[in-house]
Amino acid sequence: MSLFEPANTQRLDQDVVEQALQWMVTVQSGVSTEAELLACQHWRAQSAQHELAWQRLTGLNTDIRDSTRMLPAAGARTLLRSRNAPGRRTLLKGFAGLGVMLATGYGVREQVLLPELFSDYRTATGERRQLTLAEGVDLTLDTHTALDTRTTAAGTELFLSLGRVLVSAGDIRLSTANGQVLPAPRSRLVISHNLPWQAGTQVQVLSGSASIKLARGDSLSLDAGQQVTFDSQTDSTPRPVTVGADAWVNGLLIAERMPLGQVIAQLNLYRRGVVRCDPQVAALRVSGSFSIDRPDASLDLLTRVLPIRVQRVFGYWANVVAA
Repeated sequence: MSLFEPANTQRLDQDVVEQALQWMVTVQSGVSTEAELLACQHWRAQSAQHELAWQRLTGLNTDIRDSTRMLPAAGARTLLRSRNAPGRRTLLKGFAGLGVMLATGYGVREQVLLPELFSDYRTATGERRQLTLAEGVDLTLDTHTALDTRTTAAGTELFLSLGRVLVSAGDIRLSTANGQVLPAPRSRLVISHNLPWQAGTQVQVLSGSASIKLARGDSLSLDAGQQVTFDSQTDSTPRPVTVGADAWVNGLLIAERMPLGQVIAQLNLYRRGVVRCDPQVAALRVSGSFSIDRPDASLDLLTRVLPIRVQRVFGYWANVVAA
């Protein structure tokens, strides 16, 4: 019998259990802020089910904090402090999985607490979301995307703290921690920030044009068919847009001699659980079209075209290794 379904107590909704687990990961990280602690208290006070789930989790014999001991202390603390770093998302994902295995014996749906929990617009694992703003801007948010709106003297500005978004631009500005993107009217572009396989911010102009004001003060201009990647310190030379840059909108991953490690990192975003790629096979080149809506089917397809196999543990963890 599950810890959360004892015969003589109230049955708990699994979604509530997952939320409680992730709050506990944050609180027990050792680097949670006062605002996070207050937010946790507010969540517990929202309903009796929330508090009951919290109390049962605190009764686990194995403290979730023990999972951080597998990492160097300084490294774990650095990852947990970072609001935007993809490493924090990955670390919390692993902690959540470990906690649910301890508590219930099976996987948990990943819902990252920050920044996604407190953003104006956000998407969960495997979710894509379409929005139309009052400014005549159409947006498509990819999975695990966190987007906020800000009203300034110059008008409405979007702030992308995590993830990827397709913008069909009206009069709008979109910023990340690394700079501000100003699309020309009727332009279409993909803007991504802090993806697991991509450091910094990337802007891909599908049609029209865009200007970019880098956080350090420089400016760039992009025309249709160009993309650039930049962070707070450096930027790359504009180059042709990657094939299938917006294929994710239609549930596809288009790979053209893409390293297997990057393919797996992308599928990992859409799968409930954790997928890891052995470094021994990560450099294998992959070409083809893969479903991001059915990531496990895509993993199976890869095993038929590459000398690899997938080791699955409890349906949650999946390790891609040499055949």
